[in-house]
Amino acid sequence: MPGLKVVAPYSASDYKGLLKAAIRDPNPVVFLENEMLYGHTGEIPKLDDFVVPIGKARIARAGKDVTIVSWAMGMSYALKAADELAKEGVEAEVIDLRTIRPMDTETIINSVKKTGRAVTVEEGWQQSGVGSEVAARIMEHAFDYLDAPVARVSGKDVPMPYAANLEKLALPSVAEVVAAAKAVSYR
Repeated sequence: MPGLKVVAPYSASDYKGLLKAAIRDPNPVVFLENEMLYGHTGEIPKLDDFVVPIGKARIARAGKDVTIVSWAMGMSYALKAADELAKEGVEAEVIDLRTIRPMDTETIINSVKKTGRAVTVEEGWQQSGVGSEVAARIMEHAFDYLDAPVARVSGKDVPMPYAANLEKLALPSVAEVVAAAKAVSYR
């Protein structure tokens, strides 16, 4: 929706910094939280006034072989997949969007120009998802740099089940992210 800013942090420091930025922003900001991240801990910079700028993605892990773009809970899959890929000699660059709107297209495009490959990871459904927008922007701004089609890893196209065992099956997995990264890398 035009006029709204949307943030979706993953790390504890981003939660603090983006919440401060959202409170101080004179425009409406939607602050998305995934309750599954509430139990995660992390370091927060010991600064008097730590603020993360809205609209600026973070390169969570540098790499040269494939770009993995995610946000919020999807980052847990992306980072674990990058660890698994590293064991096989694939250096994945992981980008944490942190802000969905405005989206930091420049960081994504610069990474894709470097790696030539891209995978998006999200817990939501593919249709009308944020991963679709990321893929579209990559196609618009970095098509000539792509060595493979953009791959999307997402939740399954089913209503979210209540039972924990079925919910796990409906969400993406680290193995799916690894497989997607290998597919776009032709490995």
